[in-house]
Amino acid sequence: MLNKNSDNIFISDLMLEMSVGIYDHEKEDTQPVVVNITIEVESNKGRQLESIDSVISYEEVVKSITVLSKKKHYNLLEEFAENIACICLEHKNSIKVKVSVDKPDIMRACKTVGIEIIRF
Repeated sequence: MLNKNSDNIFISDLMLEMSVGIYDHEKEDTQPVVVNITIEVESNKGRQLESIDSVISYEEVVKSITVLSKKKHYNLLEEFAENIACICLEHKNSIKVKVSVDKPDIMRACKTVGIEIIRF
């Protein structure tokens, strides 16, 4: 029988300063980027949860994404979002991840622009 229970781990409004963008001025300096993540995981219902080793550590996910943001210049947010999804899906209990990456205040007419992806 298929287990339909699942839980969600979320990271909201992770603020990063990183080098991203296709324009020359974006390659010269960092800019703010906001990351939101929801990781659907196997249900914790009925499991022994006495150690951080039995769950996905959001602290470790945040650290990994922060390191990723500093590794290189990204021309496109899409590449950065895909790399984040890969990090999140490496965990054994993860089922699905939704990642959004926004560049706030980059366009005058918009509060923010960005990309949202869902991966299994």
